[in-house]
Amino acid sequence: MIEKFYKFVLFFPLILSSFLAQADFISVKTKQAILFEGPSNTTEKMFIVTEGYPLEVLVSLKDWKKVKDHNGKISWIESKYTHKERTVLILKDKAVIFNKANDESHKLANVDKFVVLKLNSSMLIGNWAEVKTQIEGLIGFINSKEVWGL
Repeated sequence: MIEKFYKFVLFFPLILSSFLAQADFISVKTKQAILFEGPSNTTEKMFIVTEGYPLEVLVSLKDWKKVKDHNGKISWIESKYTHKERTVLILKDKAVIFNKANDESHKLANVDKFVVLKLNSSMLIGNWAEVKTQIEGLIGFINSKEVWGL
């Protein structure tokens, strides 16, 4: 019994730190949103991102969020143009969506690079993420190494 307690005490901080280290992602909710150099629309405009684009939140203020994109570029976006709906961005040419969480299952679709998919669950099954296509509503699994936004 004491041995189990010590194992728990030793491994609990590791489990907790991995849970807390999970990135916080948001997505763009408007057709287009501007990413700025600082938390003000008077600062330099850096990029325009489109609806569904996933962004990693680094700092969250009342009206602004400091975010990182799939290239690692850091900028600011007005909070009103974002929402908590999770999406992922395809990083590989012709990524495949499978029926089940393995590459031996039936192929449902090929997806082009930089296409945005809805994330059905933030929980991975091994290296697989459950996704949904935005246009046809097709639900399947994609290898997490082929997407950004997890």
